[in-house]
Amino acid sequence: MGDQTPGIDRFNIVMSFLRTDRFHRCAAESQIKKLGIHRSQHMMLMHLAHCSEPPTQAELAKVFEISPAAVTVTLQKLEKAGLVARTAVDGNNRAKFISITPEGMNIVRQSWELYKALDEAMLTGLTEEDLTHFAQVLARMQDNLRKYSPEVATLD
Repeated sequence: MGDQTPGIDRFNIVMSFLRTDRFHRCAAESQIKKLGIHRSQHMMLMHLAHCSEPPTQAELAKVFEISPAAVTVTLQKLEKAGLVARTAVDGNNRAKFISITPEGMNIVRQSWELYKALDEAMLTGLTEEDLTHFAQVLARMQDNLRKYSPEVATLD
């Protein structure tokens, strides 16, 4: 308790931090909708864009910690839109490799531009010194959470 400064409302600071995250996520989702995709579809495309080798549907389920059925639903929508392609794994008719198409990569490029504009808007008026200090505070908060919770310690 010795590190608590009198007069600082820690609860409201944490709530403000969480609210800012929610605002950013809401603004991002509204921008992604302009591309004709949903947040979960966008996350899947972003992951696929960074894979050196096409993953299987089962691997995607593990990465996103969702059911194989949920992956299937998301992939069906992406495939119907021409953003991903599924190809059979040799020797296993049930397993499919998932790869992003050129159209999918175009959506990824567009989303990067949308996120870049969103982040610039969010950071407007902040100095380099503000951002450097904020980055240091975030790193310290993350370290504190890793020490506090074994479940967090393994997260990136």
